[in-house]
Amino acid sequence: MKRLMICMLAALLLSGRASAQYDTGGLVMDPSTITAFDLFNASQTHLSLTSARSAAMAGAFTSLGGDMASMSINPAGLGMYSSNEIAITPVMSFARAKNSADDFEGSRKNRFALGNLGVIIKLRESAKGVTALNLGFGYSRTADYNYRYSFASAGITGGTSIADIFAVQMRDSGVTSEQLSADDFDWGSIDPTYWGAALGYMTGLIGDGGGVWNRDMIGAAARPAYFTTVESSGSAGEYVLSLGMNINSKLYLGATLGLAVINIRRDIYYGESYTYDADPALNYRADYFNYDQSTQMKGTGVNFKFGLIYRPVEGLRIGAAIHTPTRYSLSYRYRGGMTSEVRALNNVNGYEVNAQGYIDPPFSELTSTLVDDGDFGWDYVTPTRLLVGASYTIGQRAVLSVDYERDWYNGIRVRNSPYGEELYDGYIREAFKGSNTLRVGAEFRVMPQVALRAGYGMWSGGLRDKEAIYSSPVIYRTDYVGAGAGVAFSKSVTLDVTYQYSHNKMTPYKNFYAFNEADDMASPTYTTTLNRHTVLATLAFRF
Repeated sequence: MKRLMICMLAALLLSGRASAQYDTGGLVMDPSTITAFDLFNASQTHLSLTSARSAAMAGAFTSLGGDMASMSINPAGLGMYSSNEIAITPVMSFARAKNSADDFEGSRKNRFALGNLGVIIKLRESAKGVTALNLGFGYSRTADYNYRYSFASAGITGGTSIADIFAVQMRDSGVTSEQLSADDFDWGSIDPTYWGAALGYMTGLIGDGGGVWNRDMIGAAARPAYFTTVESSGSAGEYVLSLGMNINSKLYLGATLGLAVINIRRDIYYGESYTYDADPALNYRADYFNYDQSTQMKGTGVNFKFGLIYRPVEGLRIGAAIHTPTRYSLSYRYRGGMTSEVRALNNVNGYEVNAQGYIDPPFSELTSTLVDDGDFGWDYVTPTRLLVGASYTIGQRAVLSVDYERDWYNGIRVRNSPYGEELYDGYIREAFKGSNTLRVGAEFRVMPQVALRAGYGMWSGGLRDKEAIYSSPVIYRTDYVGAGAGVAFSKSVTLDVTYQYSHNKMTPYKNFYAFNEADDMASPTYTTTLNRHTVLATLAFRF
């Protein structure tokens, strides 16, 4: 089904949805729409994941070379190869999250993946002039979206339920229960932002009795408990074709053509259970409901990288690289489903009821599958990236390297959006800024065949306001450290092994909220931190 296109600023702002009377949104409320923060998260890259050696040195490779990571960081580094090479880097990732609320279903996710696979071919070797010309091609993993966090919290008697937000949305939408109950009801006839609220009606959470949408089978005095699980999977990577040259062992130049691929799937479970101390007049009483949503965003894009490395004196290298924006063409899918279990206290509607007094079968509804693709797809442009670095080699034993990277996240642009480009672009300029990344790495050879490495990196984030409460957790700072070792078994075979730890600080968020000048309803505020432990191993063959 093609998505009903409605040009609304609501999908882009903090609320994720704006109406004439209420702003509504939240982690559980917004998945049916691609928000500016989804594009921000998808634009972040982790260049230290491309090989074990680069990961150990925190990706500080702008001025270094002779490594497969050069193709994705600074292709000028390919000019330092003096032989052909084939290398592969398997990666094992262990994501661990912690929430401010109590644990619910576990917040761990492990993933085995391919970090890098590449080939370097020596095209030319000469004693002067262009002393080396090398071609490289392969695949590099540039971001990991695998994680899981799950938590539960309790509310107070008469506390806010997501059903209250659904009722607000239905009041503002102009949609009636007669429309939703019609035999020929089509999910495409209403804005997908209201699909969750429509499910709420179909499972008894809300109703429009008396002409006003309110809670239906959830009593006003109910004491809710909230349960949330978010599981993300997928990655970003690029297939690269690179060319690097060495000019008199002084100047190294390189270029990379990248075909970027991205695939992010996110599954969100949200549920509420209710304890009743009052509400004796209820005809039907909901005990709990479950809300499952699934989204997938995937696409392809093209980018270019250009770089140089200069050796002014023996041992010192100075490097710089520019990564052009990647222009992605995206498709997006969404599906939601809701179930509820309701006890019939006074079965005035004549439902089938089981021996325990519950409506049987339980209410259960699914939305249609929402698809944005083809003429309704998305194009968006990632930030421009500038990298500069310097390194110094001390004899044949040690290397010190420092990198600085600048990414202009306020330069993210949306093209061919079904919601309009100006709305996104204007909000992106206001919400995001340029980010700074510092990387420091060191390598020490304890003997000619064995090298030890370590590194530290810090990404400052691209949010203008990291204290704001957004619809979902947004990373505003990342710190990571790495350590590893490399062993040369012979002139032809080497093995590098690295452990890297990263710590992501994220903004606070709410599961749901609705507010206007006179009213403010919301879930509790939550905070989540995400830590990732990664083990990489690179096996390389030179010939």
